[in-house]
Amino acid sequence: MDELILCVNKLQDQFRSFSQKPVDLPQIIVVGSQSTGKSSVLESLVRRPILPRGIGMITRCPLILRLVHCPKGDKLRKRRGESYEEWGEFDKDGKIYDIGDIKSEIERRTEELAGVSKNISYTPIVLTIFSPHVLTLTLVDLPGITKVAVEDQPADIEDQIVNLINQFIKNPKSIILAVITANTDMATHECLKMAMKVDPDGTRTIAVVTKLDIMDKGTDATEILTGKCIPVKLGIIGVVNRSQEDINNGKSIEDTLRDEDDFLQKKYPALADTNGSKYLAKKLQELLIKHIINCVPAMTQSLLKKIEACKSVLAECGTEVRDEKACLDDTLNTFCQSFIKIVKGEAVDVQSVSLTGGAKICSLFKKLDISLMSVKPCEKYCLEQVILAIRQTSSVEPPLLFSERAFDELMRPLLEHTRKPSLLCIDEVSRELKSLCRNSIPQETATRFPAVAQGVTKVVDKMIDDLTGKTKEYVLQSIYIEEQHITRSQILKIVNHSNLLSVLNKDLGLLPGNPFKSSPAFIKKAKLKDFTIQESLNPATKDVRHCIILGVRSTRSRVGEH
Repeated sequence: MDELILCVNKLQDQFRSFSQKPVDLPQIIVVGSQSTGKSSVLESLVRRPILPRGIGMITRCPLILRLVHCPKGDKLRKRRGESYEEWGEFDKDGKIYDIGDIKSEIERRTEELAGVSKNISYTPIVLTIFSPHVLTLTLVDLPGITKVAVEDQPADIEDQIVNLINQFIKNPKSIILAVITANTDMATHECLKMAMKVDPDGTRTIAVVTKLDIMDKGTDATEILTGKCIPVKLGIIGVVNRSQEDINNGKSIEDTLRDEDDFLQKKYPALADTNGSKYLAKKLQELLIKHIINCVPAMTQSLLKKIEACKSVLAECGTEVRDEKACLDDTLNTFCQSFIKIVKGEAVDVQSVSLTGGAKICSLFKKLDISLMSVKPCEKYCLEQVILAIRQTSSVEPPLLFSERAFDELMRPLLEHTRKPSLLCIDEVSRELKSLCRNSIPQETATRFPAVAQGVTKVVDKMIDDLTGKTKEYVLQSIYIEEQHITRSQILKIVNHSNLLSVLNKDLGLLPGNPFKSSPAFIKKAKLKDFTIQESLNPATKDVRHCIILGVRSTRSRVGEH
């Protein structure tokens, strides 16, 4: 039956080499909170201290741990490890590692995948242990669940770990090995809560209860081990871990297993035969083999469907390409023509409920125009602000007719409102162009020549990004230039081609209505020395006339023109 587990391992290797997972395969997923003794449980199965240890989060990426029973004379030993009693191999390495070197190699690969800080990685480390002392078994060890980010961990570390665990345990063909401690409330274990969400009936969950030997005096784990506290169907097995003191004192795993047997016989004689690390290894192997056998029909059916789908794709790819250059030229030309047609609206679905291509880009420009036109100067400023601007910019020489400097100073802040919508429009057009690029690649090309499709997308995306940056620089420079020199030609045209000059000589009652409204709140808030603005300014007829001219200018001309 060992061959059955090894066969599934080979299938997993093949699927991983495709950079995808088309079929869910049976596997045992080890989950638990930090400091529950996961590492000790795994090392008891390996019979060797191969896992990194320390304070905080040590496991920071999935570890696919494959145990292969390899006695003397085994064909695997003859082919790879005749000179070793036991050894390890890492995926895609080909190198044989001494058992004593595996721990440091796991640490090195973890830093390579997840960095030197406390981040995690979704990419697994695959380790195979060949030994005459293990039972053939495959487990996936995941980072321990943590509630609080510490040291260099990102603030959302809990969510990251939970998402990683869920990716594995949601596989309906997986067995969930929940590691919990005997000296804490069963209802508080996060791994059990997560297991129940994806396996509410507990039909594919087994619990391992650690630290049986350090429960409070006067208590024991009988009710826990007999299934009265934990709703799982695959069993509950209690174990005794190597403590940190044992590790510091150099206590071997063999001695720990002997002490575990003695403890169980003394403390739980009626349950000793169905608990402990040795029984756990046998139970897990039995469950995995049985689970694989049960999954074979569904796996076979799924694989056959995938094979048929691949055959269909291969048939669509057509005959062999004889002239690669001509084929590439034709593919690129087809892409360019398709892109142009979509932009021009010559290749769109008129039944579509959303705008695409050139129509979408046009709507983005219209959206920008509406945004720029929405700036209303007469609502932006109150009457008192305009009068104050006229007085301050006039200094000791008040204008005879119109305060150009006041116009400049009042218009300049309004130009700032064009910055954000303009940059937003550029980003939206950029995203739409990238979307057009992907939609312009024929499905046949994407299927038959995926590398070409990816290459075209990469080149076009970079081109769009470069031009997006240059466009933003141009727009920002244009806004800066306009801010430095306010154009007054429009206001002069309005004044010269209207009856405003004659109106100025008439009574104020005949003038157009003043578009600027007085603001009591502004008057109350602002002060000049010891007087309010109303008292200090004492608006005269000329001031009101100036406000009317500014208002007419503002309402008849566009802020976007500046």
